[in-house]
Amino acid sequence: MLTMYQQITIKTLARQGVKQIEIARELGCHRNTVRNIIHNKTVTEKQARNKSSYFDPYHDRIKEWLDKKVSHLRIYELLQESDGITRTYDSLCKYIQKQFPKLPEAYGVQITGPGEEAEVDFGYAGLQPVNIPGNPIVRAKTWVLVVKLSHSRARFHQLTRDQKVTTLTEGITAAFDYFGGVPARLKIDNLKAAILQNQHYDLQYNRSFLEWAQHFGCVVNPCSPYSPEQKGKVESEVKYVKNNFFVERIFTDWNDLVNKLNCWTADYANRKVHSVTKTIPWEVLLGVERKTLLPIPETPYATFEQAERTVQKNCHLFFRNNYYSAPSCLVGKTVTIRFAGNVLRIIDHGEEVACHAISPEIGKYITCRSHLPEYKCYSTTEYQSRYEAKMADIGEAAHTWFRELLIKKNSYWFKSIRPVLGLAHKYGNEAVNLSLQRALHYKVLDVTTVTNIVEKELYRLEVSPRLLKPQVMIPVSAIIQGRPSVSPIPSESVSDVIPDDIRRDLSYYQQVLERQE
Repeated sequence: MLTMYQQITIKTLARQGVKQIEIARELGCHRNTVRNIIHNKTVTEKQARNKSSYFDPYHDRIKEWLDKKVSHLRIYELLQESDGITRTYDSLCKYIQKQFPKLPEAYGVQITGPGEEAEVDFGYAGLQPVNIPGNPIVRAKTWVLVVKLSHSRARFHQLTRDQKVTTLTEGITAAFDYFGGVPARLKIDNLKAAILQNQHYDLQYNRSFLEWAQHFGCVVNPCSPYSPEQKGKVESEVKYVKNNFFVERIFTDWNDLVNKLNCWTADYANRKVHSVTKTIPWEVLLGVERKTLLPIPETPYATFEQAERTVQKNCHLFFRNNYYSAPSCLVGKTVTIRFAGNVLRIIDHGEEVACHAISPEIGKYITCRSHLPEYKCYSTTEYQSRYEAKMADIGEAAHTWFRELLIKKNSYWFKSIRPVLGLAHKYGNEAVNLSLQRALHYKVLDVTTVTNIVEKELYRLEVSPRLLKPQVMIPVSAIIQGRPSVSPIPSESVSDVIPDDIRRDLSYYQQVLERQE
């Protein structure tokens, strides 16, 4: 039964010309009740039955679980396990909705000053025509990038084919040029192109986007996850573009779509009276906000593309058919590379660890010596000096033999030095030094001969005079028999060919043959 006050209110509103259905909606009663009261008929409201619910015995337990943030499904499972309830899961959800209604959240109005803030977001625009030669009817996924100044409500729209970091930074840069300045703060959603992770006490920016923001001098202010109300201006703008511009319009190709959107933004969206501020956004931008925006830097920002590479065991990573060095501590790890023009930057955990000029050649190693381990950081001269010092430690003859080796085998001397050092380690420095002294006497640089001298201890034998090859060879057998097989060289000619200090008589060669037998 309606109270006397409610009945008087119904009659008063009826005399004012308010429709019966509107009176019923305002007072929360049936329209027939309103009609009966207006015509002075007795009104009896139907009494509602106060019937208990099946879940009333579990009321306190359900409330306790809800306070602990237990899901509805888990509550239903717990009640089944403990009490064997027979009602459905939907019945439990309806009971919780009725008995424990959620209070609506209240939000405050965000008021910002001129030039203080701009909100940024992407909105999916569906399949739109793209320009592909020979196939003009192909459609592809399209997004619209929206940048909206919070004070004047001036907006900028740009169509994109992806949501990469380069697309985002280039789009916002174009918005700054369109507005004539840079806002102090950017409020942005948790896009992967801008924010890699946004959790409690763990906020990670996309390095490329953060460098871009530092270049323009604006602060990036990401919204909390799953909180679109924190950037309500741009959220409503995305819906406005999707529900007004893209509806009942036909676009012949991509260029036609872009031109129509630009014209619609400049001539209509920014020129009409805003429904909230009751002002024209473009006039407020020109008259008030533009002079408060930060100036655009004179130096353009260099946009870098990004990829990932693994540093190999040789302290290099592969990029565009060449190999570029990275610090040895990153071997086996995956790093980020950023490249633009002829510059290649290597990034590890947000920090730049190397920078190279991109080589136009193929198959080249571009190496920074500081990236290599300390024991690998020798230049050609340092490498040679290092081994020369080791040979000098063996002895004077070894040092001299090393210098002779450099003269005769300058390009691959190290192939002979390493075995010699191995001999010194095995047989001692004195034995190797004496062996190299004997090798120097006979002008031997072959490492195999040196090895034989060391292993057979030939350095202990007396050094014999060196032989020079005569102009005409005379076999030893002929010399022993006293009748050469060829015409002998005259004695005066032999003196010219073989010096006096290395002439040998017949007894020497007889001793040689006896040793061979």
